[in-house]
Amino acid sequence: MEIRKIVGQVCYVPNPVNICIVYTKDSAVLVDSGIDENFARKLCRLLEKPAKFLINTHSHADHCGGNAFLKDKFSVHIMAPEIERHIIESPILEPFYLFGAAPPKELQTKFLMAKPCRVDETLEPGTITLQDVTLNIVPLAGHSPNQIGVAVDKVLFCADALFSKGAIEKYKMFVVYDVKNFLQTLELLEKSNYDFFLPSHGDLTGDITELLNLNRKVVQNVSNEILNLLRTPHTFDELFRMLLGRFDIEVKNFVQFVLYRSTVHAYLSYLLDEGHVEKDLIKNSLLWRIKA
Repeated sequence: MEIRKIVGQVCYVPNPVNICIVYTKDSAVLVDSGIDENFARKLCRLLEKPAKFLINTHSHADHCGGNAFLKDKFSVHIMAPEIERHIIESPILEPFYLFGAAPPKELQTKFLMAKPCRVDETLEPGTITLQDVTLNIVPLAGHSPNQIGVAVDKVLFCADALFSKGAIEKYKMFVVYDVKNFLQTLELLEKSNYDFFLPSHGDLTGDITELLNLNRKVVQNVSNEILNLLRTPHTFDELFRMLLGRFDIEVKNFVQFVLYRSTVHAYLSYLLDEGHVEKDLIKNSLLWRIKA
């Protein structure tokens, strides 16, 4: 585990979930805190200056699992966008909205639930100044309800706004909360002008063209496959099983199951609102089909 410089006072820690660090005159601003206390503790040992500020890009546990430790140990000032902050403060909301009711204990793990932690400030898109450093908060919703990115010195930490080739090859279908917003975020990134981009799950790069195309292709392929399957009406469970089979996905555990299920629901919501599919309630079964 090491800190690598990007430019000026902007650095990052390469990790399965990358962490961005911006140094001010006498402190460190962290962007995300990792999966748990153990990671956050190791991170703090590497810092040249004490951590005083923490920005969470969104509320998924692998991005805010170190929050509680950083708050308790260093009294960091924690900032997060609206909606995301409430899940960080009440992490039971994450498995609750994935499961649709009180989640069983098997879903109440650190992979879906970080330790609860108070958020001190709600972030809105635009500029913020922390001591002598100005950062730009960039809206990047889609992967989660209200995800943000952080830009400073022509570097954009773009969180889970797009996924690496390796992540796509591993999971085939990445987690999406809102497909339309996800695609709009890709458009925003395509029009942006930064020297460096750092996704949470991927390598630092100066050119995201290939990644943008790859992420769009995944969305297009999943959408098209759903439409092909719904030429014959199916219940959600039937569609879900067949769709995962088409992408050669084998669900390994309950957590993966609810994540994939939520993602397929996101696609159905998008295709329904866009007028590409329709639904019928027949004998207590909800059937989905392509719109004639």
